[in-house]
Amino acid sequence: MIVPLLPPIAVIAVAAAFVGMIVSIIPRISSISQQTPTPSAIEPVVGGILAIYGLCILAFLFVVFFGALGIYFMIDRRNRHFIRQQLLFSTIGRYLASKVPRSENISQLNYLTEDSVYAEQPKSAGIWALLYLFITAITALVISYSLTQDMRKHDELQSRYQALLAPSLVEAGFQEPNFKPYKSHNRDSALFIILTAITGGLFWIYWYYILLKDYNDHFAEQAKFEEQILKTLLPAQSPRACRTCGGNMPSTAKFCPNCGSKQTD
Repeated sequence: MIVPLLPPIAVIAVAAAFVGMIVSIIPRISSISQQTPTPSAIEPVVGGILAIYGLCILAFLFVVFFGALGIYFMIDRRNRHFIRQQLLFSTIGRYLASKVPRSENISQLNYLTEDSVYAEQPKSAGIWALLYLFITAITALVISYSLTQDMRKHDELQSRYQALLAPSLVEAGFQEPNFKPYKSHNRDSALFIILTAITGGLFWIYWYYILLKDYNDHFAEQAKFEEQILKTLLPAQSPRACRTCGGNMPSTAKFCPNCGSKQTD
């Protein structure tokens, strides 16, 4: 989140340095105006102006460099998540198809996976980061718009896949899972662009935060979704009796949850 905050911080820092320079050279300017200017009297004024100019350049390079890193990070994690999920869904589809070769639901699952591979292709994080270095404002808007749209479409595809996966698992002989519906991240990208333009770029700070939050929320929901899939696919483990107290405990437990005694084979 420090990335979108860097431009206003840099502007405030440069403005404060400029005001400080003006305050410090006013007495020198007054003294110069009352006497014949000499190189030694003018040098501090010129040095202060050059220092502010150099500070502006360093601040700009600093802001742009870390902004490019932020853009690279956001695109890269988007790519890695999409590719990982496509591999997971294709594996599940092949497994279910091996159990039920002729199933309309499973065929639709595999179709959605193929559609995801085609529609959610990786973006070049390196190229977009380089573009941010040279076309900062336009690149930031384009990437923010693209990532917002990608999340909305991804949520829709996920919801369709989830709706088909439950009956497909039942057809394959598994217990019907109780999947929690995906939360929709339907943001109005066009409105966000207008608000960013109206506020002179300040709204982009909030937009950047929304992008981080939406993707993080989706990753958390995906983790829970995968846990539910694993619980459905893994064979149920029958409980066993504790050797000490006789209470029920998981078959793989090394210690009894009732009495705490260690279990030996």
